[in-house]
Amino acid sequence: MFDAQRQHPVAALANAFDIIKANFITILILIFVGSGGKQGDYTLYWIFGTFIALLIWGGISWLRFRFSVNEGELKIEQGVFVHKKLYLTSDRIQVIDITAGVIQRVFGLVAVEVKTAGSSSKEAKINAISRKEAEKLKKLLRQGSEQQTATVSGEEKANKTYTLDNRDLVIAATTSGRMGVALSVVGAVFSQLDQVVSDEQILRFIETHLPNFTSFSIVAISVVGMVLAAWVLSFVSTIITYYDFEVEVREDDLHISKGLFERKQLTIPFNRIQAVQVKEGILRQPFGYAALVIESAGYGEDQGNSSTLFPLISKQRLRTFIDEVIPEYHVPVDKRVQISKKGLRRYLLRMVWLSLIIIAVVWSMVPYGVYSWLILPLMLLLGYQQYRDAEVKSGEDTIILSWRLLKKTTAIIKKYRVQAVEIKQNPFQTRLDLSDLIVHVASGNQGRSFKVRELLEKQAATYKHWLSNGNNELQQPLETDSYEEDSPSAIE
Repeated sequence: MFDAQRQHPVAALANAFDIIKANFITILILIFVGSGGKQGDYTLYWIFGTFIALLIWGGISWLRFRFSVNEGELKIEQGVFVHKKLYLTSDRIQVIDITAGVIQRVFGLVAVEVKTAGSSSKEAKINAISRKEAEKLKKLLRQGSEQQTATVSGEEKANKTYTLDNRDLVIAATTSGRMGVALSVVGAVFSQLDQVVSDEQILRFIETHLPNFTSFSIVAISVVGMVLAAWVLSFVSTIITYYDFEVEVREDDLHISKGLFERKQLTIPFNRIQAVQVKEGILRQPFGYAALVIESAGYGEDQGNSSTLFPLISKQRLRTFIDEVIPEYHVPVDKRVQISKKGLRRYLLRMVWLSLIIIAVVWSMVPYGVYSWLILPLMLLLGYQQYRDAEVKSGEDTIILSWRLLKKTTAIIKKYRVQAVEIKQNPFQTRLDLSDLIVHVASGNQGRSFKVRELLEKQAATYKHWLSNGNNELQQPLETDSYEEDSPSAIE
């Protein structure tokens, strides 16, 4: 029995902080935009007023929020304008996570997230209570179901624990694939500099500090500065996200915890894992490193989206790690089909057209845009590497798809997890008897799709038939000059 009660008053501050965190980039851009011109003097007032409004909203949310437990049923009442009541019985509850964000850790509190197969984790979240109350709440909800009690016994002791040491954390941050996102943020901020600094001030700075620099040198320095700023942002973001990363392997599920300021914990049952991905970034692959990602149904970092199982692992350790943590996905490979040489033309032409579009845009908008032609050979090299990395492998009841955009990705999918299989073909592919093979699995609201381009049409059809029909054996696809057999492992 857990009588109806409110959260700790700190929940009001935590609610406001969650809104700020979710819209941080938008707020940052608005501050830069609003700080220039005649309205610039009022920017601080707008910021202060917005913060006060968020605190008031958080306070009302706290007043309207109550939770209780009665006979194994969790009841949550919440809503500022619309009063909502949520009932979760213990036999439907799959996961109870106790986490601690920035605000909670400052005040010695925790948050409790209750997840079921059909409810939203945000609706079933108690934002600020003491750890003692959280443990009591968890115990009461576990007592109502034999299945959950069994899970508790499995949770009492981790079978094995894997951690990311500081050296690997620094390597992961240095080679992070977040540069693209960070570069877009830095670009958005740089684009608003004219709202803060006038053209006259910029010219005066150049004349004073860079008198002997040509316009080309200044453009080059600006580009390098943006890239460096993006890399620093990416580095810091990765350190904050994966600090003290830990994976606990338990009887029925995986427990993943991470985070410097906001400590996040994820619980992913083994029977919910739909696919495993090995991602090799362009900065990591030459040094033999990769990241391991899992797709899950109803669980994960964003309720069924991708979850990082391990952010950085050497290829030498990868097979052993998979064998120890998720042995179901460590399978020998019987057959291997690479892209026919007819598909090479398609990969290269795709890069040529993309390069021409980029060159046209850069040439028309940027000084010294003529040098953008230098990206053409780089794009052709990327296209050739995409052709080399694309392949389909199979073994026992498993299909393995490999492809590359910038980073190389290998998806390992059990046959019984496949939701649908598609073969797509455009008129240009029809002339060459080529097609794309697309495999869908359950993950999140929209599911997850994996695609290998430019397979021979008969090869794609053979795999589609095998994946769509029971326990039939895979017939050998049409042989080509790139067909190989007896590859030893799904991970090379």
